[in-house]
This record gives sequence, C-alpha cells and structure tokens, in this order.
Amino acid sequence: MKRSAGPMLIILSLLTDAVSANSQLICSHQPITVLAGDDVILPCHLEPPISVSDETVEWTRPDIDPKYVHFHQDGRLMFDYQNPSYYLRTRLFMDELMTGNVSMKIFKVKVSDTGRYQCALPSLQKEASIQLIVGESDVIGSDKPVTVTVGDNAILPCHLEPPSNVRTLTVEWTHDGEYVHVSRHGKDYLTDQDENFRGRTSVFHEEMIRGNISLKLTNVTELDAGSYTCFVPKLQSQVRRGFINLTVGEYS
Repeated sequence: MKRSAGPMLIILSLLTDAVSANSQLICSHQPITVLAGDDVILPCHLEPPISVSDETVEWTRPDIDPKYVHFHQDGRLMFDYQNPSYYLRTRLFMDELMTGNVSMKIFKVKVSDTGRYQCALPSLQKEASIQLIVGESDVIGSDKPVTVTVGDNAILPCHLEPPSNVRTLTVEWTHDGEYVHVSRHGKDYLTDQDENFRGRTSVFHEEMIRGNISLKLTNVTELDAGSYTCFVPKLQSQVRRGFINLTVGEYS
C-alpha cells in the first residue's frame, strides 16, 4: 500500500513556497557602463536566495526583434529564440543558479548592445530590469610635435580615451604610408616593416590593457622625421587613428 507524504514533507513544501513567494528579483539599480569590445556582467539575483536550476530564465530587450537575448530552459540555452546579434556572446553562471544568481555575461559588447534589459523568471512571476551603456574609445595622438636629437630615443605618444584594453586587437604604426610597427594579440608582426625601422621599434604590450599604444623608436635618424599614424582597425569607434609629428635635430 502506497504511503502518503508525511507531515514533515508537507511543511517543507509550504516553507519552500513561502520563501519563493517572498523572494525578490534584484538587478542593479545603477546603469552598467562598459567600453565597446570589453566583456560585461549584468548582475541580477534572488533575495533571499532560492534555487532556480530547474526554472526558465529569460533575458530580453523589448526594443529589438526577436527580443530574446538569452533564453534558458531545461538546463540549456535555447538558440532558436535568441536574437542573432547575441549568438555565442551570452552565458549564465550555471553553477550559481542554485543560489539564485541569474546574472548574464555578454562577451565583446558592441555599441548597439546599449539598452534596457529585462530579466524574468516566468514560473515564479519575477521580473526586473537593468540599463547597459556601451561607450566608445577614441584614438588620441599628440597635438604637439615630439622633438629629439639624432641618435636619441623617442616615444611617440598615442592612447585610447577613455582607456580601453586593446591587447587583443591589431595596432598599426605607419610613417609616410610605410609600416613602422604592427602588433596583434600582444605580439609583434614585423614582416612588412619598412627596412629603415628594422630592430628599432617597440610598443608597450603590458600597458595596452590600459589603452597605451605609444611607439618607442630607438637611435633616431634624420630619415625618421615626419608624420606618424597610430591606427586600430577593428576599434568600434569613429576615431580610430591618431597622428604624431616627429622633429629630428642634428647632434650638436
């Protein structure tokens, strides 16, 4: 004969339902600001925490069609619902769903990702929203010329404003249309470098995470004088080039 659930199980079930009813879905009340090209986390959680491992989690943007940014159901992302512009760029923290964390991470954000996002747990009738602002960094050269003497070393200043990590991007330095230095993914690629600059150029790889793409030029010659351009081709910005003039004086 099948035994019915005991009083203890019934009490536990009622307590669980009570906690679920009282739990609130809380997202950041402050806008989340990030620079284009970076990754970002949109924080959202249940307070007090309850497990949502078996729940449907919906992240949407009402201003796009289809509106689904991330649709989590039956323990996985449902790609058929997802807006194509977010394909392979979103994730939830699966191991933290049991503690009520439904935050979403967006990889390599674009300026077009700016907007208000809705997080919803339909079966629990919970919903909250959060604003994402994606800014752009411009490449800034120097208004003043850099002046050095023949045989000295020179640093041609160029940086991103506001600062943005460009270590994974390509940075190109040119002089009169010829390649001076090329960096990709934190490594130097000098195959196409003008022979006049062989063995005399370097960039500050460890500082690229802070947007510093300045060029160091050693043992300067008179032939080095002129206009230089620093260029970040894949930067999501209207200003991807900076210009610097180098003036070289004779050794006294």
